[in-house]
Amino acid sequence: MRSIHTKPNRLAAVLILVLPWTAFGQTEVEAPELIGDRPDQTESSETVAPGYVQFELGWTYRENDDGRTSSHAFPETLIRIGVVDRLELRVGFDGYIWADADDTGRFDGAGDVEIGLKWKLWEESGRRPKTAVLAGTSVPSGEAPFSSERFDPSLRLAFTHTLNETLSLGYNVAGLWATEEDAEGNRDTNAAIAYSAALGIALTNRLGAFIEFFGETPTDSGAPAHSVDTGLTWLVADNVQIDVVGGIGLSNAADDWFLGAGLTWRIPR
Repeated sequence: MRSIHTKPNRLAAVLILVLPWTAFGQTEVEAPELIGDRPDQTESSETVAPGYVQFELGWTYRENDDGRTSSHAFPETLIRIGVVDRLELRVGFDGYIWADADDTGRFDGAGDVEIGLKWKLWEESGRRPKTAVLAGTSVPSGEAPFSSERFDPSLRLAFTHTLNETLSLGYNVAGLWATEEDAEGNRDTNAAIAYSAALGIALTNRLGAFIEFFGETPTDSGAPAHSVDTGLTWLVADNVQIDVVGGIGLSNAADDWFLGAGLTWRIPR
């Protein structure tokens, strides 16, 4: 997901590159609605407006094998930069990971960085959902065993339907590639089809909730992983949102359960 200070230094370099964007495109018009891509697994079909930078940070705890393995990841990071209308640049980081397993003991290290783009294809119109395409790749910058050690690409379509004033439906379909080490120590890159569907509920003007089903199915060998989660979001200010999420696995290949919390912050205000 060497030294614990290595990855923060890389992130600092990224921040130095992206922060000047915040001075570009500032106008007197009202700021757009804050829409994050966390804490659910369903990516929104909305992009960050030009001249804005959005930071989405989080912590996740996971347990598997009836508690025999567990992990913490922090700070899971996504930086979304509005480049031009309907197009954003995305820089992600899996976080620094602390893992504990009964058979291998405790180990920790930095995860990989990810880079990509999101392009909003069109707005919602009648039965046609708001639609965006996301393309990206991991960058093998992390530490063993949390790095794939290869560039693993992904391609995703994101859709959004407004059902009424309080309900919305977002859903994704994606092709993912992931590199893992097998029992013999060989590294294999395998493809999977991923899906997610999240029902969003506006409880108040600033408090929201969601329930979501998500998972992925390998195209070759391996078992499918299916999960369900739910969570809350609270818009603390027009440019700051906090969230909590929790979920359970519905199949043996999925996490037994997980918890998370995070923050979305956009600049300028």
